[in-house]
Amino acid sequence: MALDRGLLSIPPAGRVGLINAPGSIDICGIQPSRLIASQSFFPDHAQLLRRGIGVDTTFKTKVAVSIVHCHRSKDATLALIASAMDNTAEGGLIILDGDKTDGVESVIKTLRYHVALEGSYSKAHGKLVWFIRPLRPPNIDEWRPKPAHLENGFTTVPGIFSADGADRGSRLLAETLPELSGKVADLGAGWGYLSRHILLSPDVVRLDLIEADHTALEMAKVNVPDQRAVFKWTDAREVEGSYDVVVTNPPFHTSRQPDPVIGQAFLKRAAAILQPKGEAWIVANRNLPYEQTLGRVFKDVDTVLQQNGYKIFRARKPKTANA
Repeated sequence: MALDRGLLSIPPAGRVGLINAPGSIDICGIQPSRLIASQSFFPDHAQLLRRGIGVDTTFKTKVAVSIVHCHRSKDATLALIASAMDNTAEGGLIILDGDKTDGVESVIKTLRYHVALEGSYSKAHGKLVWFIRPLRPPNIDEWRPKPAHLENGFTTVPGIFSADGADRGSRLLAETLPELSGKVADLGAGWGYLSRHILLSPDVVRLDLIEADHTALEMAKVNVPDQRAVFKWTDAREVEGSYDVVVTNPPFHTSRQPDPVIGQAFLKRAAAILQPKGEAWIVANRNLPYEQTLGRVFKDVDTVLQQNGYKIFRARKPKTANA
């Protein structure tokens, strides 16, 4: 809309960087050959590739224009802007695009202390600002991501889920899990909290950590230094395989609004990849409607525990199991 109204323009030549770009981004008539994207979330990454846009998990290509899409974490958004500063040519255009519900106003307030904004445009819940990359970039080293060292030797970085420490659901599931055995999948493994606990069971012969957030999975490689661990960057809703046990704390939103359909898709996939005698261990917020889905894809479903706003299920005999 800002382009249509003539408020800003994309130069006719030079590469255009899309940082944290959603897979469905409107490229506004720019030739895909001019675009280079960075996206660490697998579903969006794969969608950009399917559209013929060059994409990597990090941004490291010099461009004439950078378009930064806000992350839900302010610290992560500032890190993305720092990356744009590093990789946009002197005098190039840097555009920040974000939803007010994702905190774009707070990011802009911080940004104003370091650069002079050239313009802005607001529509509904969205806001766009842009500025020229200074010849001498401001000192924004504090924006660059720094690892956080948590209890029990875990390491995280800003922007990944539960970066300040394991969420209560994962902690409760870890305390509830029995000794496991065989080949195990951790669907939505994140930075590896549950996975490290699973591998305390000596009879686990292999654990696949399946995670869509590339950054989180890189942290899992640090946090789970076990030869039985296999790290898979993919969409857990589409993963293939054959497992004796699935453990999952499924996500239930990709935006600020909860969406139980995402978690339900995890449960269906868990049933699809289990052996006939396999079992799944699931933790969920108490108000999420998972019982009906579990009943459709498993023959036996037990609510093992309800505590502190969470419920833990043990689901056995998948109806769609591997033969």
